[in-house]
Amino acid sequence: MTRRTRQLSGKPADCITLRGIHASGVHGVLEAEHHQPQNFVVDISLWFDSRAAARVDDLALTIDYAAVTDKILSVVRGKSVALIERLAQRIAMKVLEDERIDAVEVTVHKPQAPLKVEFGDVSIEIYRTREDFEKETARLAVALTVRPEKPRAAVLALGANLGDPVKTLREVVSALQSAPEFDEVAVSPLARTRPVLASGQAPQPDYYNAVVRLVSRLSASELLDLAHHFEQVHHRERPSHWAARTLDVDVIAVEGVESSDPRLTLPHPHAASRAFVLVPWAKLDATAKLGGELVTELATKAEDRDGIVNLWPDWLEVAPDTERANPWGESVEAPDSATSENSVEEGTETSILGTPRRASETLDGNYGLPSWQAALGTGGEHRVVDDVTGEIFLERSSSSSGNGGESVKSESTEQVTKPGWRRVRKHEAS
Repeated sequence: MTRRTRQLSGKPADCITLRGIHASGVHGVLEAEHHQPQNFVVDISLWFDSRAAARVDDLALTIDYAAVTDKILSVVRGKSVALIERLAQRIAMKVLEDERIDAVEVTVHKPQAPLKVEFGDVSIEIYRTREDFEKETARLAVALTVRPEKPRAAVLALGANLGDPVKTLREVVSALQSAPEFDEVAVSPLARTRPVLASGQAPQPDYYNAVVRLVSRLSASELLDLAHHFEQVHHRERPSHWAARTLDVDVIAVEGVESSDPRLTLPHPHAASRAFVLVPWAKLDATAKLGGELVTELATKAEDRDGIVNLWPDWLEVAPDTERANPWGESVEAPDSATSENSVEEGTETSILGTPRRASETLDGNYGLPSWQAALGTGGEHRVVDDVTGEIFLERSSSSSGNGGESVKSESTEQVTKPGWRRVRKHEAS
């Protein structure tokens, strides 16, 4: 007996085979493989019962191999793994989500494997059945997969800095608001934030971030699937860790659910230290808590709190003024928790995080530009800083001094170094 007839004893052994599916992804054990996509080739065979489709000649009754291909691409282009064994396993489990498929055979080829000898191919071949899929999904905590008896709240964080980020975030919010699964969809102000980068990582455009509070009876794993769906629709790619992205959707918290599962850790393990999540969330709900602490209090302690450039409360109705140079504009207010009974010295203003700052320290409209600090010292004459329009550049000023800027006197008579860059459009660049 062949393997497939032995494994599928008593079941039809009809098979669809796809070979040579190419996709790029960031997978591997070596450090060098973590920063540059490489090519992978996938072959897959699907065992199922094709008799109904054969009788009536109906696509709906068979396996849509275009949909299978999309699933394979989403896995290879998705979350990084170290081993091709793990990559093949994830592909198999993703494809077996279709209950009509009884078994799959997956071969993953790694033609660019880092070997020091000439070779023809490196590959792994695995075989998984419906029973394997059921055992794998059973490993997810029940709390993640079971729908609650009553609607409950969940929090999603949205972010983007490629393409047209504001348009993308609006489309996601619109889709959520129109979905019948949600009883309530509340949306935070839109935050423009400087990117949080790893040491030595190349500069990126500023991010746009928002937080959405949902009320539904969806399970936590269904919310995760929804997040992945939105990312796939908007062509999210993961060429490297912390890379720029067209869309990032994270499940931050689900009411009453805690999980240490690496596929969905709740609450989100990094949310409590990320100002670009905490600040919009605090503006949406000043009473919200994360890990037992008020979100508004966590926001004041986040290390990246100075990276919040601006907030737009009405961004869904009015196009935000992304050209605005003053990062502490009139629309920016402190989270409610920052309003305390403690007196604030006269001549000071309150930042969006509630920390008093002297008016003389506020960046003026001539050089308070988003991400100008990231541009200093890059060596190039131009750097794109606003992917919303694709038109905005930072250009080195002709009057720049040797230290990359010129010293000016602030109103407090203190010396302030003004960066030697100016904000220009393409047709104005010298």
